[in-house]
Amino acid sequence: MRPDSFAVFLLRRLVSGIVLLAMVTAATFVLITAAPGDTAQVLAGQAGADPAYLALIRRRLQLDRPLPYQIAAYLRQSAQGDLGFSVIQGRPVRDAIGGRLLASLLLAGTAFFLAALLGVTLGVIAAHRRGGVVDAAISVISLLAYSLPVFWLGQLLIALFAVRLHWLPAGGMRSADGSGGFGDVVHHLALPAVTLSLLLMALIVRVTRTAMSEALVEDYVSAARAKGASEPRVLIRHALPNALRPVVTVLTGYLGLILTGAVLVETVFVWPGLGRLLYDSVLARDTPVLAGLLLLSATLVVAANILADVLYRALDPRTALR
Repeated sequence: MRPDSFAVFLLRRLVSGIVLLAMVTAATFVLITAAPGDTAQVLAGQAGADPAYLALIRRRLQLDRPLPYQIAAYLRQSAQGDLGFSVIQGRPVRDAIGGRLLASLLLAGTAFFLAALLGVTLGVIAAHRRGGVVDAAISVISLLAYSLPVFWLGQLLIALFAVRLHWLPAGGMRSADGSGGFGDVVHHLALPAVTLSLLLMALIVRVTRTAMSEALVEDYVSAARAKGASEPRVLIRHALPNALRPVVTVLTGYLGLILTGAVLVETVFVWPGLGRLLYDSVLARDTPVLAGLLLLSATLVVAANILADVLYRALDPRTALR
């Protein structure tokens, strides 16, 4: 892998990512504008608002300008790091998102880590025991986890662990009295993180099992066993690295699944993150916050796909940078 080839590949992917983000932003404005309701009417707060007052709101927020002008203005401002001002929140969009970002990163990062760790582990075990009872049990569990809607699963976990057993809190990020510190946050994090991780974990289990099953019948695995390598070493040292390539693709490619699921999970568990902010912004037709959140989500997805391309080629040196 030559450094110059890698630089050209990375530059090409970055340019295509920027173009994609611009298209997503334009599509966001079109969809928000096409949605039922009147942003100025919502901001006015009453159904019979004075027409002159509504016209003033539209003029101040540039809602009376043509849609192409609004899109171009937002693209220009966002390129400079200015995501606009939210009248609903009463502060810049950057501050509104920044105030919720840490909570969402904590939830999504924990769920991502749990899904990767448990998914790869169970997938390796299922491939090693393929055709047996353990393999069947893991397949059934992963199928159930994939089939259950996250909002319904979250309510089931609340009913069991919070209402019936009183082991875990039903919602929020901290106790009402603010005591407990980091341990209290972890206590509140358990249920939403597990709920959010199960869907992605089910995908990783199935992909890992398939990839490991194919790797275990390759000649290099047979050669390692013939040399006297222990079974754990064969699984971890020889088969797993080659099986991780499709897993990396799933982990990075389905980042949008984590972001989408976070909206439902944060709503069910009253978690003060970006998903909850997105839900509230939709109800309030807070266009600047909606556009900022969708731009952030698109940026994360594009960055994850670029990272997937880089990691895939690092795991498979035979893949040429094109």
